[in-house]
Amino acid sequence: MKQVVSEDSSATVISFGVIAQQAPEGSFTSFHVKAKNPNEYTEFLRANAEQIFAGQNPSAAGVCITASGNNYPGEMFVWSAFSSFEDQLSGNYDPYNVPKRLESLRDLVYSANWKPLKGFELSPGFERATRVVVAPENLPAYIAAGVEMESAIQNAGHDFNLAIMQYIGSGPKEVGTLMVRGISKDGAAVGQLVDEYFAGAEWGRAYDAFVALQDSVVADSYEACEQLYAAE
Repeated sequence: MKQVVSEDSSATVISFGVIAQQAPEGSFTSFHVKAKNPNEYTEFLRANAEQIFAGQNPSAAGVCITASGNNYPGEMFVWSAFSSFEDQLSGNYDPYNVPKRLESLRDLVYSANWKPLKGFELSPGFERATRVVVAPENLPAYIAAGVEMESAIQNAGHDFNLAIMQYIGSGPKEVGTLMVRGISKDGAAVGQLVDEYFAGAEWGRAYDAFVALQDSVVADSYEACEQLYAAE
């Protein structure tokens, strides 16, 4: 049977092909938990970082604690960065084979895999995390608009990075959305951006053009993130 591809479908395939060719190297995992005490859980990971993370062979690892927009109390996740998806999937991490003390500090929720669609500096801080829906045919323009917005905010004197990531093998929690992270060094820096935008900052036009390409926002939160481990 001859396969019929519509013009719209063909355009979508071409769009994803262009994006795939331009995507940066590397990948991430996020391991989502409900922590009984997020700070205590973080401190245990920090004190035992080599034991917990080294066997997975990540280039870096850390945590993000949801500061607002929680889905549940104690919401947070452990993230790991890898040089490639091959390295990521070659790891031997078993979330059930952990120290009993660590197991007692959290309940498992789900895990996810992420591929960045644009480059960004790995510099965890206070981050606005949104899950958004973008039509496939608009995705190249959306990424380009994100690059322009990032540059406009940086040119205005802000330490700011934008990450746009595609889920891969991440289950029903992430299907249909992109992960978009606006990364600043701390809460005060994020608050300054919000105040400037509502005061009519010049870079606000680039932000408006960026979000205009989103079909919908599925989730919106602030997260306090930090790095706990780096490979030697």
